[in-house]
Amino acid sequence: MIYLILALAIIWTFWKLYTNVYHYWETRGIPYVEGKFPLGSDPCLCSPSKFIGLEVQEHYKKLMGHPLGGIYVGRRPDLIVRDPKIIKNIMVKDFAHFRNRSIDLSFKENPLTQHLFSLEGSKWKALRVKLTPTFTSGKLKLMYSLFVECAQRLERKLQEDSMKNDGVVDIKDTIGRFTTDIIGSCAFGLEIDSLNNPDEPFRKIGMNLFKQRIKKRIIEMLFSVIPGLRNNIKSLRKTEEFGNMFMTCINETIEFREKNNVRRNDFLDLLIELKNQGHLIADPQKDVKVEESDHLEKIEMDLGMITAQCFVFFIAGFETSSSVQSYALYELAYHQVVQDKVRREIDKVIDKFGGVNYQALHEMPYLDQVINETIRKYPTLHTLTRVCTKPYQVPGTKFVIEEGIQVLIPVYSLHHDPQYFPDPERFDPDRFSDNNKSSITPFTFLPFGEGPRNCIGMRFGLLQTKIGLVTLLKNQRVIPTSQTKSPLVFSNSLSVISQNEGSIILKLESV
Repeated sequence: MIYLILALAIIWTFWKLYTNVYHYWETRGIPYVEGKFPLGSDPCLCSPSKFIGLEVQEHYKKLMGHPLGGIYVGRRPDLIVRDPKIIKNIMVKDFAHFRNRSIDLSFKENPLTQHLFSLEGSKWKALRVKLTPTFTSGKLKLMYSLFVECAQRLERKLQEDSMKNDGVVDIKDTIGRFTTDIIGSCAFGLEIDSLNNPDEPFRKIGMNLFKQRIKKRIIEMLFSVIPGLRNNIKSLRKTEEFGNMFMTCINETIEFREKNNVRRNDFLDLLIELKNQGHLIADPQKDVKVEESDHLEKIEMDLGMITAQCFVFFIAGFETSSSVQSYALYELAYHQVVQDKVRREIDKVIDKFGGVNYQALHEMPYLDQVINETIRKYPTLHTLTRVCTKPYQVPGTKFVIEEGIQVLIPVYSLHHDPQYFPDPERFDPDRFSDNNKSSITPFTFLPFGEGPRNCIGMRFGLLQTKIGLVTLLKNQRVIPTSQTKSPLVFSNSLSVISQNEGSIILKLESV
């Protein structure tokens, strides 16, 4: 009997200690979504069918009328910010209090994580300074010929596909292979052709990285319930084989280029320049260098650091740009008037420049509107995270965000809030016309983040998206078929990247 009483006492003590955290927001007078043992505010956390962006949106709606509010992810108290003014403070004005993203990674065990997206504090700042010149307009213009080579293969592939299977294609797969070729060429210097070789190993690696598995969701649920578990299940975080493959590929390419004095004007060339010289020429037309200041932490661009940057470039570019293009084509298939208007603009600009050169892509304002409306309705990152790095008193309140608290910027929720975007489920590129875009509330449209930790590869991603859409739309019309799923359904994923389930089937018709 005494053992039973002792066991019950231990269980009761554990339960009290575990659930005591669920009073965190209440004791601070902050509106919150109630947390319950063991999953906190997210009863659907381990469900493979619930899109995380929608989970966050449910909390966002429950906190309506409040500028911010608390939730519980497992035992962890997180803060959702709804007020655009506070979002601006966190991301820009008071960035010094929120310099880090919420990423739990071991740099010693996984060297591939030493990249710009995950580094923190002074290391992140030093690397950001080094890499800023890599994505200037001048650098992208030098890379443009690599984009064109991939676009030409895409054009030929689309022409072939339009004459097979009644023109019905999985546009998500086709565009995904196109962006894989661009990433392979611009980041790794690899002449791959996954457009015509679906079994291309480089493509398979990317597909495996983004494959959805229920097991992953359950593992993340366990981490949220028992945070310390993450540090004790090393096998779940091992990427030795994958890292070695990337390291070998990069090392062999660098050795070949340096030995044979080869230059391709790609991302890897710029990283090699950083390794050898410590800086980049910011603009090829101007002898301006972005150098490390004395107060910045010194970062050596060794092979490991170069490989990590190529890795994150691969991850960021593999799914994001292809998704934007696929979603845009999906919407254009259902909005033929909009599609015709885009095509007329493309034809007009091509006539003016005699082709699709770098400048031509930057003189298509209606295409820009279509892309902006696509990434509003389908934001690539459904939620942005920041971690409070030193105590921060929210302006106009007595509330202090404590060090270590994770702040959630609910991008998907903001983009679908009728207060900021009326009738948010309607696809309407005119929201971003010159006459209307000035009325958009600042910091409610955040497809690339804002402030010092915004997306450094934004220009690259947009260029990739534009050339892909123009290549298709100048020769092909896209229309829905009986196999086209509508509306799109988004999958549950550990990633903050929004991914739809299954294929996007459309029909191509030559114009």
